[in-house]
Amino acid sequence: MNRTSDMKKRLPGIILITGGIVLVAMVIQAVILSFINNRSFDRTSQVLLDQVSNVIEKNKASEEDLIDSLKEDYMVRAKAVAYIVDAKPEVANNVDELRKIAALISVDEVHLFNTDGVIYAGTNPEYFGYSFDSGEQMAYFKPMLDDKNLTMCQDVTPNTSNGKKMMYAITWNDDGTKMIQVGIEPRRLLNEVKQNEISTVVANMPMYDGLSVVVADGESGEIYGCSYEPVVGLTLDEIGISVTDDMLPDDEDSFTGIRRINGFRNRCVFRRSGEYVIGVIYRMDVNSRSNMAIMVIMALYLCFAAGLVVSMVMKVIHANRERNEQLSILTSMSGMYYSMHMLDLQHDTFALYTAGDLILRAGERAAGAKELMRKIVHKVVVDEHQASAQKFMDLDSLGDRLIKKKIVSGEFMVKDLGWFRLSFISIDVDEDGRPLKVIFTTRNIDEDKKREQKLIRRSYTDELTKCYNRSAYIDDVRELPGDSVYVYVSMDVNGLKPVNDTLGHAAGDELLQGAAECMEQCFGNYGKVYRMGGDEFAAIIFVNTRRLKRVQQEFDDVVRGWSGQLVKSVSISCGYVSSDEKDWESFDEMVKAADERMYENKAAYYRQEGVDRRYR
Repeated sequence: MNRTSDMKKRLPGIILITGGIVLVAMVIQAVILSFINNRSFDRTSQVLLDQVSNVIEKNKASEEDLIDSLKEDYMVRAKAVAYIVDAKPEVANNVDELRKIAALISVDEVHLFNTDGVIYAGTNPEYFGYSFDSGEQMAYFKPMLDDKNLTMCQDVTPNTSNGKKMMYAITWNDDGTKMIQVGIEPRRLLNEVKQNEISTVVANMPMYDGLSVVVADGESGEIYGCSYEPVVGLTLDEIGISVTDDMLPDDEDSFTGIRRINGFRNRCVFRRSGEYVIGVIYRMDVNSRSNMAIMVIMALYLCFAAGLVVSMVMKVIHANRERNEQLSILTSMSGMYYSMHMLDLQHDTFALYTAGDLILRAGERAAGAKELMRKIVHKVVVDEHQASAQKFMDLDSLGDRLIKKKIVSGEFMVKDLGWFRLSFISIDVDEDGRPLKVIFTTRNIDEDKKREQKLIRRSYTDELTKCYNRSAYIDDVRELPGDSVYVYVSMDVNGLKPVNDTLGHAAGDELLQGAAECMEQCFGNYGKVYRMGGDEFAAIIFVNTRRLKRVQQEFDDVVRGWSGQLVKSVSISCGYVSSDEKDWESFDEMVKAADERMYENKAAYYRQEGVDRRYR
């Protein structure tokens, strides 16, 4: 009875002490989980922000390339309008006709300047009387007054009249009596490209419950992309995030804090990236639910084993830290990769997380990480990429390549699936920064490669003839191997102007397209054909002297046999020069020699035809 009574007396104290221990343990557990989750969020958010920033920078470079391509296109359009106005002088003072021409050439404005740089005609009468002295935007074209061979195109700039963002291209007409300027508003296209790219970037970001990535305009706060799609198109202010100076001043790079968004408390990290504000938002109630479940389980366990609470808390802390660190990496990566392995470089072991069938079959029964890498390359990568892929996948040299780096990547062609990006991501390093554990990932980028190649092809292609343009010519000439043997062909289409004047520009376009078809048919198998501008073409073909004679004869036969719907025949003057003809001082010297031979051929053509060259 005394023992029972004594136990009854002690029971409240035991319950109180046990409850106190459980309460303290729960508080400690809550603090630890909050710290771990916050630290995991900070790491994950920085990885995501870095990824978004890198892609935005790449897209910005692509946009600049697009603007350069647009400039060339707009200067060609200005020349096209000049040819039309010269061919039909009566349209120069007819606003309606000029607007039809503008619609035909796909430009927004057409302006005609006199030799003093004053607008006297065009599609917008309200601009008549403006001159190169009318403002900073107009003054950009003053060099045109000093050089009638000059053609200029301006970057996207607010125009003098109403501040609308435009791109203007200007050129002199053939006889130098007037300047023709075209204006295009390209911002719609660029904004659409930019927003589509940003939406795609955000959509491809790996997410987990409660986490969102946001990309918004740095000034207006308009959301261009968000993994939570309903907020795209709104502003940051409308969803409860202020971009005023008290949150993210211009002189600060980032902001970390807690904001209430749509009624929920969220942990936020925002950073400026050029003209954008990018951020990662995480709903705190998601963490709270997860933490509460863990704490209830811990409390029940501690009620049965209060004496082991300290050791169990330490184990749980360790387990949670390990789980959260791996979860933050795997959750942020698994959705975007074809395969993912954890490699232990010290012990030559690996663990498979996810893998597509091709990688899974290639790595079957691999004894270690090094053997796994060799098997993947041998069974998966195409033959022409085998050597470079084996070098990239060499784990013995990986430590040197990854030292004090986070990631190294390589792109290779994979059998049956196209282009893949292979990456090693360092997740554990020694005191010298040398990786101990890495994650090996593979990602299918074949569609990205195709889009990239299509964009490059478009930027390097002449719209009318589908030949390569001057930009492609400049890049290809720069990369010509110095020891290669090739032939430079200078070509000029005969009689373009008479065709334009008598049959119309549609016939002139057919003539140019027919000439380009003949060139591609004969020279395309040996190199590339370029449209240098107007009726001027060039080709760089890799043939020897003996083969060249056969190619020349074939080209002459194809040209003679061509006939179109509006134009019955085509004539092309050519000049051929081989790189091994002599020791040329420079590539330009060889081009000049080819041009001279072409002009000799053209002069012979006109003598034979009895045509005045002024009307060629």
